[in-house]
Amino acid sequence: MDTYALFWDEQAKAYAKGDTAGTSLAQYAAGEALSSTQDDLKDLHTKGIVTTGAPTHTTTVFSLEPGKKVPSAKLTDCLDSTNWKFIYRKSGKPVEMPQSRLIRYVTKINAEKWGKQWKIVDVTPEQRAC
Repeated sequence: MDTYALFWDEQAKAYAKGDTAGTSLAQYAAGEALSSTQDDLKDLHTKGIVTTGAPTHTTTVFSLEPGKKVPSAKLTDCLDSTNWKFIYRKSGKPVEMPQSRLIRYVTKINAEKWGKQWKIVDVTPEQRAC
């Protein structure tokens, strides 16, 4: 689904600058997906953390229900954060991450079609490798 890839493109831009301003994230995200990103960005901002690079993903449409009043889709993704690094904005030094942190993990996604635009409404990372 193109919307999910665009959602991640815009999200990576927001994390790189520490803010959604100047991105098109709200065009591709709504509900919990948008609010959790905004909350996460606020938390990282207070810690002086931004990102470099971007995650990659391998996405599969799990189910599609175009006939509902609000068409919906469920996706599964193998998110790979190998090239997505968290750094301290001022020093550029990497943020130390836990050794047990999953680099490639399964993510469940819910999307809805609002008018002519698909929106990512929920993204749930799972604690299992892919």
